[in-house]
Formats: sequence, C-alpha cells, structure tokens
Amino acid sequence: MVTPVYIGNDQGYYGTKVVCRHGDKFYKLFIRNMVVPNRVGEITYNNDPHNIMYRESEGDREWFVGKLAIEQSGDDELFDSHERRLFSPTWFREKEYLIMFRVSTGLMLQGCKEPIVSVALPTDSYIDYKEELKRRLIGKHSFEVKQGNLPYRRIEFEIKRENLYVISQPMATLFHIALDRDGQLLNEDLFIQKVSINDLGFGTSDVETLHGETIIKRQSFSSRHAMLSVYQLLSKRLLEFTREIDPDKTGKEYQIWSLNRVIHSGEISFKGKVYNVSEIVQSCIQEVGQAMVDEVWHRLDYADDITYIILTGGASIPFKPYYRERFGDKLIFAEDYGIEAQFANAFGLCKFSQSKSKSVPVKSEQEVAATIQEEFTVPEKKEETEKK
Repeated sequence: MVTPVYIGNDQGYYGTKVVCRHGDKFYKLFIRNMVVPNRVGEITYNNDPHNIMYRESEGDREWFVGKLAIEQSGDDELFDSHERRLFSPTWFREKEYLIMFRVSTGLMLQGCKEPIVSVALPTDSYIDYKEELKRRLIGKHSFEVKQGNLPYRRIEFEIKRENLYVISQPMATLFHIALDRDGQLLNEDLFIQKVSINDLGFGTSDVETLHGETIIKRQSFSSRHAMLSVYQLLSKRLLEFTREIDPDKTGKEYQIWSLNRVIHSGEISFKGKVYNVSEIVQSCIQEVGQAMVDEVWHRLDYADDITYIILTGGASIPFKPYYRERFGDKLIFAEDYGIEAQFANAFGLCKFSQSKSKSVPVKSEQEVAATIQEEFTVPEKKEETEKK
C-alpha cells in the first residue's frame, strides 16, 4: 500500500511555505517567492540546495527560483514582480506562480506521484477565483529541477481533482489550531463561536471572520497595512535621517528590498560610518501597527460579538503588542500552537488535506432534518387548550 503524502502549500507575497506529512513525520519548507528567467547562462554554485533552477525539459528555458532568483535579478525586476503579486488577485495565472508551485510541491513529494494537496487564496479573491485556480493546478506536472551543483533531476506528479482543496488563507490557520496532527477535530469551540482570523503578511493583511466554516463577509477584508508598509515608511524616514547628517544634504535612498537587514540589525552604514537607527525602525513598526489595529477595531465593530481574535502570519510577531493592547484576552496567537506563525497557514492546509481525504459517512436528508425537529402534540378539542 502506498503511503499518502499530504501537502499544504501557502504561496504568499514574500515567500512560499509548505508543510508535508509523509507517514508519521512532518516536514516544512520555505522558499523566497521569486522566479526570474536565466539571463546569465551556465553558472557554477557551491552545493547549496537553496540554489534552485527549473526547466521543463533539456534545452528549454531555465528559470532561477527563490534565493537564486533574488540574487540574480535587478531592483526593477524585483519591484515589478512583487508589485504584480501585491495588486493582482489573479497572480496564479502567471508562469511564475506555476513554477513556484511545482518546485515547492515537488521537493516535498518523498517519491509520491499523487499527493493530496491544499492551497489557499487571499480573503478577497477566494470566492471569485477558487475554481479557476483548481483548473490551473489539476493535471500532470512534469519538469526538471537542479539544486546547487547537482545535475538536473526529473520530477513528475499528478494533482487529481479529488485530491485538491482550495480554501481561504486565514481559514487555514483556524484548521491549524482546531485540528490535531491527524486532521481530527481538537477544539470544537472554535467552530461554535464567532472567530476573526487576522493573517498579517508582508504585502497584505487578510482579516476573515467566521462562524464555523461560514465567512461573515461584512467583517472580512484585506488591508493594505502590512510589513511592506513598515518598509515604505522606513525608506522615507532613512532618507530624511541621512539628509540631516549629510554635509551635502543629499542623503541616501534605501531601496525597499534592501531594508530587511536594517530592520533586524537596527543599523545603517552611511558614508563610511555606522549609525544606530533602531528607534526609527521601532517608530515605523509602531505607526503601522497602530493604524492596522485601528482599522481592524472599526471594521469588526469593536469585536463586541467576536469571541476570539486569532493572530497569524509572518508579520504577526512585531504587531502582536498592539493587538494585545486593544483586544486583550480575546487574542489567540497562532505561534503558541507548536509552529512558527509564518507556517501556521501551511500547517493548517496540511491538516485540512488529511481531514478531507478521510472518508466521513454522510447523513441522509432524513437524518439531518431529524436533528432539528421538535415533536409536539395538537389538542383535539378547544377545551383541552383552555385547560392548559
């Protein structure tokens, strides 16, 4: 008997996160979400498995994937790719989406040819595009991947219609928390109460309010307040700061895609000197975090009728204090459930794959109706009614 492989593939704005279950073991994978054509020609790299190249067959066009794509692309190409992803609800139609899906799924297969896969779409795109995304992914996938100095190897797998599930990204975190490692219901309370999942990402933040698995549309939306907002604000503030300390008063423009190191170190190098800018970084995070919480607070009608606020996503860690201050004990932090917040959706998708692929007896119409029926008696005479 072939051991099934369950895969949750969460292709986000900044990175693609994948969680796979094979047998009794779970595996996770992160790849920067960037794909660009090879315009360099033949290259030589050390045997780092994160240096990934893709092609469909020998002689076909090669593509750089992930870290290698970031290193080999120009700033304008980076910006164009990220901008298209950020503002297009149909990013999945792009060649780059398919390549990233194939590579990230293929590297997790463990020899399986027919994986059971769940993927996700942002809140505002899910209803309109889930069927189109299914059509894009269903079928046979055959391609070659090269990692480091290893030769190309062929990967083949088939996504069958009955083995593919598409749900909204925030809902995936709900399944991560509500289901156990085998995909069985662990916390029924989350499906009984009204819950709002706040999935804070790099490019957008998705807020989805659910009652069971039903989306409450008026309290579900995508916000432009996200980690990218911090980067944009920081770029502006650093230009102002360097102009103040620059004898020439020209300063320096810091590209958004170069600011990751600055945010983590709190330092910049300018004209031969190192400056501590940690206070500037923190003020940018605070300004965006408070603006985000204000928007959520009002869009959720102050969360008066919501039992839990689930905070998830790669950008949830820096914004957590502002959520805690506003929502208090209603807050549930996805990272408290055994995996980093950025992997919560992928893990939830993986669990969802397991739960949906296992056969569950379906009640007949009569059985379903019987669960809400209430028997009562009708008196035969008017006198009997008056006695009561």
